[in-house]
Amino acid sequence: MEYSDKVIEHFQKPHNMGELPDADAIGKVGNAVCGDMMWIYIKVEKNEKGKEILKDVKFKTFGCLPPEEKIVANNGDWKKIAQMNKGEEVINNFGNNAKIVKTYEINYKGPMLSIIPFVSPYNSFSVTPEHPVLSVKRKWFKTRTQNPYSKWPRILDSNFLKKEPEFVDAKKLEEGDYLVFSYNQEIKNNEFFTKEWLRLIGYYLSEGYITAEQSVVNFAFNKKENEPINDVKKSISKILGKKCSQRTRENVTEVYVCSRKLARLLLSFAGNYASKKKISQELMILPPEKQMEIIKTFYIGDGDKTTRRKGNSPTFRLATASEDLAIQFQKILARNGIFSSIIRRQRRKKQYIGEREIKGKDLFIVSYKKKRKNNFVHKRKNNFLVPIKRIEKSNYEGYVYNLHVDKSPNSYLVKGFAVHNCVAAIATSSMITDLAVGKTLDEAEKLTKKDVSNALGSLPPIKEHCSNLAAEGLHEAIKNYRTKVAVDEEKKFEGCKGGACCPGGKAKNHSEVDTNAKNKM
Repeated sequence: MEYSDKVIEHFQKPHNMGELPDADAIGKVGNAVCGDMMWIYIKVEKNEKGKEILKDVKFKTFGCLPPEEKIVANNGDWKKIAQMNKGEEVINNFGNNAKIVKTYEINYKGPMLSIIPFVSPYNSFSVTPEHPVLSVKRKWFKTRTQNPYSKWPRILDSNFLKKEPEFVDAKKLEEGDYLVFSYNQEIKNNEFFTKEWLRLIGYYLSEGYITAEQSVVNFAFNKKENEPINDVKKSISKILGKKCSQRTRENVTEVYVCSRKLARLLLSFAGNYASKKKISQELMILPPEKQMEIIKTFYIGDGDKTTRRKGNSPTFRLATASEDLAIQFQKILARNGIFSSIIRRQRRKKQYIGEREIKGKDLFIVSYKKKRKNNFVHKRKNNFLVPIKRIEKSNYEGYVYNLHVDKSPNSYLVKGFAVHNCVAAIATSSMITDLAVGKTLDEAEKLTKKDVSNALGSLPPIKEHCSNLAAEGLHEAIKNYRTKVAVDEEKKFEGCKGGACCPGGKAKNHSEVDTNAKNKM
């Protein structure tokens, strides 16, 4: 059963979401097994008839990602979700920027699912079972005999790529289902970055470095690499209007130029040191075809080509010591219609030159094909469908996190794959606040999960527990309010001996206590 239009409406544009800093009471309910948690905040006031009514009701609810999980920021970086802050920008499943309105943290004990894609396992991510993941399920389509290169049956349905992905709870995903990989869609040209500039940046990322207190730009090549040596010279000549110097030592030819201006620009565009190089934001949003100039010259410097099987199309590989750069290359290739895989190669524990130990760096290999004989990954207009290789389940105890962003849909990317807050949890919480505001406490206490479900146009059976949580959260908040009022009332008459200070039955009770006390004396 699919969600109703009303559910989607409250999910995409939730009402009364957030906290009440001056709340009169809070109701906290949840399911520690599935990770659904809900907070209901209430503000109470008396109307003209003296009855207590709910003046304001707000909620917050959580999806769940472990603290180390990495979110795609708007500049293409991967950043740990626990380090994300309100006001920062992320990328949503449409590839657009979205600003973080709220970050959520909750203590959780229960199962955790690790979802490993068939291509680029480096992009694997972990979520709690209830966390919605944008997906296309294989069972939605007609299939036939298995692909000889995979264990999954071929999809026959011609509408496969036309089908809009849906947010599916992670626990419902299966091997062979498709994840949605998205990327920044923003394009902003900058005429400053000519072909010469972009090719030079590619060479710098692979073979360049800066010395002499940031006054000399150097490029190191094998002495037989005449094409890139001449290419760098021509680019620098066209950009600066000055000639480069060149020297050869053993098998290495160095091309260098003294220019603080060029050094400063290259540092701002691409950083320094092999493991810390990183492409600037202005380069990451250039038109995709211009960005490929960077890839082309980086490939000349630190790339290679291989063919795994006879008759297969070649695989191109880019090697870098910078994780940030590998991730950015994956984004640039995606913007050019190519899905690539990132592989991390651990450095050898001990490396020596003579008797001197060298601290090597891990390498990140970005591999891709320009043409594929067998397509396991499917390109759509603004994203890719990537099959799930396997799903691993483990037990987890600790804090988990989620984000609420300012644009619909309320989604963001985890290592490139689109996830969302829980549809039903948000929709039911939103609806219960609408139903409760303006009602007396007695009326609000009578609201049930059936009222919530009916108001939303019904929920799938598996999600009925969310409507129950919403009603329970409201009831818990009212119960806590009544308890708080009763305690406050008791405190007013602490030490009272009865008489005029005590209202109604209180005076009688206190008088009885005093009489009993006197009789005992």
